[in-house]
Order: sequence, then C-alpha cells, then structure tokens
Amino acid sequence: MISVLLDVLGGALLLLGLALLTVSLAGVLRLPDTFVQLHAQGLATGPGVIAILASSIATEDATIITFAVLAIAFVALTSPVAGHALARAAHRLGSRNARGTDDGGDGDGERPPG
Repeated sequence: MISVLLDVLGGALLLLGLALLTVSLAGVLRLPDTFVQLHAQGLATGPGVIAILASSIATEDATIITFAVLAIAFVALTSPVAGHALARAAHRLGSRNARGTDDGGDGDGERPPG
C-alpha cells in the first residue's frame, strides 16, 4: 500500500517538475529581454528541478534518495547566486530592457555612474 502511494507521489512530483520547467523554457524563449527572462528562469527552474529530484522517493532506494537530497541542497544554494551573477553581468554589459532603458532609470538610456 505504501509503495503505491510513493509511486503516485513520485509521479505527481515528476509531472509538476516537468510542467514548471516547460513554463520556464517558454518564458526564456519568448520574453523580450534578459532581465525578464531571468525572472522566468528563476521562478520556475529552481522549484522544477527540486520537484524532479524529490520524485526520487518513489525508488525507495536510500542511496538514490541521499544523492537527490544533496542535489536539492546544491540547487537551492546555487540557483539564486547564479541568477544574481547573470543579472549583474547583463547590467554591467549595458543590456537594455524592453522599455529601452538600462535599469528602469530616468529613461535617457545612459548607464548610471558607478
């Protein structure tokens, strides 16, 4: 009985993760600028990967579950840092957003000092 529940929970988590990653991919491919694409990537990719890794509980194998928990911790710690690094690099390169300004400033299109 518990094995069937774990299989159902694992399958549901897998489908949830795949749906979140699909939404994230569509956002990255269709949204207009770097910063909005990073927003879509950050909101959906972290939870999507975590849900897929959490679906490993259906295996009932302690080794696989341990590796999945370690990978979840790694993703939870590094995903925000990676998003910040990408946004900072885009800002330093002068990436323009959809409004034509560099950081939502006064609209003159010039980079702020500093």
